[in-house]
Amino acid sequence: MKTSSRLIFLLHAMLLILFSLSAHAQFDEVNALVQAGRYTEASDKLEGLAESANDIDVKSWYYHQIGEIHYNYTHQYTRAAAAYDKILKLEKKGLAPQELYLAIIKKGDVHSRMGNYRDAIETYDRLIKLAPASHFVHKTGLQKIRDINTALNDLRQQQRIAIQYKGRPLGTIAQFQIAELYRNPSQLNQPEKAISKYKELLKAHPEATVAPEARWRIANLRHTILNQSALAMATYRKVVEDYPTSNFAAEALFQMANIHRTAEKYSLAIPVFEKLKQKYPNFWNMHAVLYWTAVCHEKNLNYPEAVEAFETFLHAYLPQLAPEYLGQISMHDKSISEVEAEIGKKIGELSKQMAEMELERLNTARANRNFSKALDIARNLIARSPHTPQAEQAGAQLSTLQHLTAIENLREQLQDNALTPPDAARARLQIATIYERQLQDYPKAIAVYQEVSKHHPDSTYAAEALYRSGLVYAKQLSAPNEALHVYKSVITSHPDTLQAMMANFQLGELYRKLNRSNEALQAYKITIGYPERDRYLGRYKDSFADRAQFRIGRVHYDDNRYDEARAVFEEFIQNRGRSPRLAAAHVYLAAISEKRAENRLAIEYYKNAETLLKDNPVQMTMLIEEAGMLGNLPATDADAVMRFLEAHIKRLSTETTKSD
Repeated sequence: MKTSSRLIFLLHAMLLILFSLSAHAQFDEVNALVQAGRYTEASDKLEGLAESANDIDVKSWYYHQIGEIHYNYTHQYTRAAAAYDKILKLEKKGLAPQELYLAIIKKGDVHSRMGNYRDAIETYDRLIKLAPASHFVHKTGLQKIRDINTALNDLRQQQRIAIQYKGRPLGTIAQFQIAELYRNPSQLNQPEKAISKYKELLKAHPEATVAPEARWRIANLRHTILNQSALAMATYRKVVEDYPTSNFAAEALFQMANIHRTAEKYSLAIPVFEKLKQKYPNFWNMHAVLYWTAVCHEKNLNYPEAVEAFETFLHAYLPQLAPEYLGQISMHDKSISEVEAEIGKKIGELSKQMAEMELERLNTARANRNFSKALDIARNLIARSPHTPQAEQAGAQLSTLQHLTAIENLREQLQDNALTPPDAARARLQIATIYERQLQDYPKAIAVYQEVSKHHPDSTYAAEALYRSGLVYAKQLSAPNEALHVYKSVITSHPDTLQAMMANFQLGELYRKLNRSNEALQAYKITIGYPERDRYLGRYKDSFADRAQFRIGRVHYDDNRYDEARAVFEEFIQNRGRSPRLAAAHVYLAAISEKRAENRLAIEYYKNAETLLKDNPVQMTMLIEEAGMLGNLPATDADAVMRFLEAHIKRLSTETTKSD
């Protein structure tokens, strides 16, 4: 999706160079009509301009804008395709290649949007044939065709799962994945159909774990793809009302505020931002909330509030902000230091406050477990007295206070008994997750995960709680027996869930580490029997099934059953050509061949691994993870791994030559 957007941007830039000043002035008038939602008038105006234009580059530009209006705003895709066809007819009149490329890409996108994937592929194939192989649009055409074919294959797989597991959690997940395939512009690119699929899911399973995200996706499609701001606003509001304990409620509030802000309705945006700050203090994008709140206050000429919000952004969030997050405040083209200078200039002189008193108030509030008050004091202290030891102490507590305040808010909602059972389950699960992932307070995380199982024993949230507590026992608390018990409980009480599949895999991992090989093999085999849950790593496709099959080979190898291990790894290479563990499988096969004194075969496997690993961080990472303890293979250094392989190949080649 990012590559496609970059491509469109580059082609637009090329076309703008050809655009005359008079045409620019006329287009400004059309743009004003579009901004006012008067799409028919804008399209008619462009049609007239195109008909009267003598310059084919200008004529092409007008038709392109007509296509954009119908593609992005009216969603009359037939009219959009007709506009792009008019551009393509200008080829014989000497239209510049970059304009033809853009028209072909957009026509292919229109066909995808209409669900005409065969026509879309044919259109992209025309681009491939027209553009030189070295041109970036040639590669774009190839990628778009691959993306469509991959998405259609994934669609068929998810449809089979949805039918097989209809009415069960795995079936619901498949329904969601189908909608996701339609949603993604780089896959099936049908937002209207995606909305329909999300609505079907919500109607049939309003309490599913993916329901909040499904509702949010509908709103976001209407907002960012279909340009239906009013409908988007209403749907975002439903996310907040129906799923208040979901992370997507915070995302919805953020987008609602931004819709108001971009429409220059700053007085409406500010209270939404303030509600987001109050209800979801650990929102991942909080730096952007503070920044845009300040901008809105500034636009409303409320400078004291603007200064306070800018100060909080500058001193509490910017120092910890990674540069890639600057895009959230429309400063992706600036460095952290440039942003700091710009905001500092805007703020001016900061008033001094009594830092000692504020720190004392902070510590008192925290001791009284009034975390929301402590959080407010910490933010203000850092903002007002940024270069003091007291501000440094407050800054060290800021992250912890945010998470403790989020827990405090969720606990208050539970105590009010105002939540539906699914919302209550989500709230408890979120509390436990904060303890586990953000605060690393593992005993408290276990205790709250047990609350989820106790209060909501039949829900999918209970399955997730049990599974997460198993991970904590196994990986954080070094308590394998407790982990085994919990994983078995997941499998027994929630057999048709993703968590049951993952629990089987984790059982295999525990049994393998405990040298209980037969039980490990059985657990891994059961894992493979579930529908695969894919995770894409570039051009590779990872899954629990992929890992489980590989681990079966490792178990056989570690138990010196080399014939069985060889058979497993050979089958793995044969059937899992997109696995990120291919290089690791070749290394294991090479090691087995060495043990059998089959030097030529070992050399071949090592060379295969070497080829896969060259400039390939995905395969290298998996090799180090899966085969790091194999023989004398270096554990963490990629360069050392390559030297290791080269040395083995050289040694085995020398031994083979001598034996001959």
